[in-house]
Amino acid sequence: MAWTTPKTWSSEPLTSIDLNTYVRDNQNHLKDRLDASANRIISSGAALLTTANAFVDVDATKLALTLTTHGGDVLLGFTGTAQNSLNSGAVYFNVAVDGADYIADEGFIGLKGAYSGDNNRIKPISFVLLISGLSAGSHSFILRWKASARNTASMDVVNLHPQFWAKEV
Repeated sequence: MAWTTPKTWSSEPLTSIDLNTYVRDNQNHLKDRLDASANRIISSGAALLTTANAFVDVDATKLALTLTTHGGDVLLGFTGTAQNSLNSGAVYFNVAVDGADYIADEGFIGLKGAYSGDNNRIKPISFVLLISGLSAGSHSFILRWKASARNTASMDVVNLHPQFWAKEV
């Protein structure tokens, strides 16, 4: 349901059609926006791994979301873990919005260290990202990552279960 610009009232009579259009329908539109969300919680039998030095999908099925919006901003969030195979290694995260990386260069969040020789080797990683100015319609969001040179980045999805979500705001 689309938003209808409210009427500027003068001295004409109030009708049920006006009330339905400008009050009921606009309230339904606002409520629909509040209800629009998508999320995934991932669980698998093996950790996810990458050695890619350019952004690739973490899991194009399990960490991909589709959200139909009314136009405006979308809040994305992720909570999970990451680990590097090298002490000097790094893993960087990004999001593809409708097939294009949202941030260039090293993405918008990264984790250095957290290597497999560390006693506390699996490190938590979390973000909330505001995607501004999306048009009304269906949009795709895919979590992406890359590893630094000679590094293998991993994500535990066996014992810990990452969550990826999107909410129109």
